[in-house]
Amino acid sequence: MIPFFLAAFAVPLVLQYVEDNSSWIGAQYWTLILATCAMYACLAVALNLVVGYAGLLNLGFIAFFGIGSYAYALVASDQIHQRYPLWAALLVVIAVTLAFALLVGVPALRLRGDYLAIVTLGFGLIMRDLILDLDRPPVLAGHQFGPDTLNITNGTNGIHQVQPFALPTSLPLLGPVPHYRMYYWIFVGFLAVCIYCMLRWRNTRTGRAWVAIRDDELAARAMGVNTFKYRLLAFSLSAVMAGIVGMINAAQIFNAFPSPNFDVQTTVMVFIMVILGGLGSIPGAILGAVAFTVPPFLLQQFVFYKYLVISVVLIAVMIFRPEGLLGTVSIRPRQTMGGTLELITAEAAVEASELPPVTDAEPSDLEEATGAIVEDPEWKQP
Repeated sequence: MIPFFLAAFAVPLVLQYVEDNSSWIGAQYWTLILATCAMYACLAVALNLVVGYAGLLNLGFIAFFGIGSYAYALVASDQIHQRYPLWAALLVVIAVTLAFALLVGVPALRLRGDYLAIVTLGFGLIMRDLILDLDRPPVLAGHQFGPDTLNITNGTNGIHQVQPFALPTSLPLLGPVPHYRMYYWIFVGFLAVCIYCMLRWRNTRTGRAWVAIRDDELAARAMGVNTFKYRLLAFSLSAVMAGIVGMINAAQIFNAFPSPNFDVQTTVMVFIMVILGGLGSIPGAILGAVAFTVPPFLLQQFVFYKYLVISVVLIAVMIFRPEGLLGTVSIRPRQTMGGTLELITAEAAVEASELPPVTDAEPSDLEEATGAIVEDPEWKQP
């Protein structure tokens, strides 16, 4: 993917060259669109880690993007009268995002399938209400916590005048670098770092454990994979990546807003990008982000029909290419055990647990060998 990133870094320069030598004046406009596209590509790659690799339905994913955005805004503005340097603010964002990921993931990841999706969706909705209500002291059972002047998040107005990253405004050979172009390069650079890390993880013991859990969690557990540990690791890494993207976004637009940072619709949109490009496919996540971000701007003249065209394309992909444009993992549920996104139901899992065992060993022998309590299935009990 090195040629792709070299071309991506050169795009703003090409657009500026075309603008300088013609009557076209859209260089800044299209660079901002491509920066938005790169931001969503980062989110799609991060979500692909937890959905495409580990097979976890995390519908509260975008909340971590908002948490990172607000965590940076609080330490880089006058909201709480703190202005940290860049690296200290980055550590704060990572720590806060990771803390929320563990707070949610430790209890929630013991659930599976639809139950996990509902819990994470509830977390996303709770975080949005919490951000909206922290413009005043919280009150519980008639007791107020904090002074009357307490205002952490500024409610629906968001946090303003967030300082951008302290980066040079001029680069050798390139001269002055505008703000919008610098943050486009930052998004593309972070996307490259995320992809490099995921490519390195994919062939490690951790990456193979994620794929095993995605394909068949029962088989992975039977082979000795600590499914809870690896599920929590994927969940936490994905959350931290989304938090850093939120931090970059807050520095780019000088603000942190509750909408769209915590909107469920944004999570659905990133999910569509991942599924459109292909579960488990890194180039597919980028392609999905481009295919879902750029066409709405190209179809501005067809404002009443653009979403109809996008919907028809998505339906066609689901029918004729269920694994996505570049994916290898189908979103269709399997008829047998296991399956991507844990599409197996709880009832089917119970039925599978009642099937005859694959070994003739007695429960007492298994208990002695494993140290676990083994119960006879209902079909074997007298």
